[in-house]
Amino acid sequence: MTPAHDGVVRLAGARLRYSRHAGDGSAPAGRPPVLLLHPWFGCRQMWEPLADRLDVPSYAVDWYSLAEGGAPHEWSAWASPAGLARAALALLDEEGLDRVDVVGNSVGGIVAQLIAADAAQRVRRLVLIGTGASLDGPPTPFGLLVSRWLEQPAWRPSLTGRLVDALVTRPPAAADRARWVGEVLGAEPGFVAAVLTAARASDLRPRLASITAPTLVLRGEHDTARTAAHVRELVAGIAGAEAVELAGCGHSPMVEDPDLVAALVREHLGD
Repeated sequence: MTPAHDGVVRLAGARLRYSRHAGDGSAPAGRPPVLLLHPWFGCRQMWEPLADRLDVPSYAVDWYSLAEGGAPHEWSAWASPAGLARAALALLDEEGLDRVDVVGNSVGGIVAQLIAADAAQRVRRLVLIGTGASLDGPPTPFGLLVSRWLEQPAWRPSLTGRLVDALVTRPPAAADRARWVGEVLGAEPGFVAAVLTAARASDLRPRLASITAPTLVLRGEHDTARTAAHVRELVAGIAGAEAVELAGCGHSPMVEDPDLVAALVREHLGD
């Protein structure tokens, strides 16, 4: 595994941490780096298997760092998908990146859609994993767990592990799971709840037509958070978007089958 180099962006009332991975360097000259946006109840470390298999450098954000050590009046401006999108764009400005490819999972995929719709000139290609433009339809099993987490604060420590487990179908190594759960448990719960509440109320379907970047939509066959109907909405709304269902995978397939996900992402980004 290639060591990651950490960076930080200073923002008004907050700061955003991120990791930079070098990639294997095999891409042709001129290919932009990749911005990696992690799922809620996931963390930036979940991108490491994919980042090591990419052929260009990548930047994995740590959403939870926006509320690190701050009071609600300091981080509230960032506690929504739109706020996360502004923070991600600030990261690009900090690194001097005019244009990138963007890969987002779940809430990270919602943020990716916002960036691609509102700052189209900054996004060359887009990969959306286990996400949707809205949360219409019957509650999913993952969504029901999220509701319990939001509505029953006393249960949050025990529910957090279950939510992390629900991101995948195949159990990860014990050390990886412990690290992921620790990252989520260490996050400011008020910030986590505020972003979740805003994300659940968002409806990006009217904005999908503004996305001009060639788009690949990936969904794990056993995803308990986003359904095939969510994929159909994305493909219908984004001109030219293509979708692939990943057999045997769950909501965050980049940690379950990184070779397959990396092959699909590299093909899409390198086309």
